Amino acid sequence: MTIATVAKVAPLEEQDADWTGLTVIPSNRGEPLRECVRAAVCTYLRNMDGQDVEGLHRFVMDEVERPLIETVLEAAGNNQSVAARMLSISRSTLRKKLAAYAAADGDSAR
Repeated sequence: MTIATVAKVAPLEEQDADWTGLTVIPSNRGEPLRECVRAAVCTYLRNMDGQDVEGLHRFVMDEVERPLIETVLEAAGNNQSVAARMLSISRSTLRKKLAAYAAADGDSAR
């Protein structure tokens, strides 16, 4: 595993700023998404601080699926056929998922 340094970029007038907020995160160029998920789940479990955790698989899938689909759909120029092909799902499955998201948004707006 390699180490990547993430630093804030300050304007020239702030060059002497305190850099104690510098964050060093592990990075593995071969599996960056896997490592991001691993780090997020570790952080979540640590933050649960011993509380019972149930339904973690469904929770993670719900958190990941929607932004995945929205991002792929945007990258496909909102072409559902292209997005479905990129996701290796049928267009009807994609449409059902999008309808479910829209319904959930409608429910949360109430």
